[in-house]
Amino acid sequence: MTTFSSLALLLDFDGTLVPTARTPDAVAVSDDLRALIAAAAERLEGRLAIVSGRSLEQLDALWGRALWPLTVAASHGLELRHDGRRRAPPEAGIFARLAREAESRFGARNGVVIEVKSFGLGLHYRLAPRLGDSVGRWARDLADEHGLVIQEGDMVFELRLPGADKGDAVRAIMELAPFAGSTPAYVGDDFTDIAAITAARALGGRGFAVGGRIASHADAALADPAAVHGRIRALVDGGTQAFIT
Repeated sequence: MTTFSSLALLLDFDGTLVPTARTPDAVAVSDDLRALIAAAAERLEGRLAIVSGRSLEQLDALWGRALWPLTVAASHGLELRHDGRRRAPPEAGIFARLAREAESRFGARNGVVIEVKSFGLGLHYRLAPRLGDSVGRWARDLADEHGLVIQEGDMVFELRLPGADKGDAVRAIMELAPFAGSTPAYVGDDFTDIAAITAARALGGRGFAVGGRIASHADAALADPAAVHGRIRALVDGGTQAFIT
């Protein structure tokens, strides 16, 4: 039986550490969350990472300096910052152009929120669910035309560069010091997190689903971000087994 005496905690962001918001820019990171994550990272001797589909630029804007000491995999693993060093492919200008096309076709006037990232384009239809099928068809056409990957999530279609997913991010992080040799626990809520949960389990660890969307792919489920915070507080106060059990 795995004891998890040396635990590495890898955390999705949206829907896991913060509730999913109506629009991407409506999300906020509280001082309490910053302090909680810092305490958990200290308890784990640095073995805590954020793994997100957002770009590193977006995450830095939300977290501020609190994110700097942490290992961060952003853009579904295309960006990785560890020990203050960032590695990523050159930014792709195609997404700014596709954003303009998306704006002319759908746009905020119709309730579709267009999120431009360093290596992707998110088309959020939460405010206009009636347009989901149209947005999806258009996104798939663009993916075929430009050789992009389409990632479906919670009321969003995302076009992104090929070459990495969150599973790749987990594997890359677990090769780095101080993560190497420890046992990963990954926590996520959406379809993009399935690859990461699969990777963590293949490395002898566990996957935790937040909510019910991907619960069938995980070892256990937590109800919502508040439950995730509670489990992290248990880790800080009681050690790694308090998180796992």
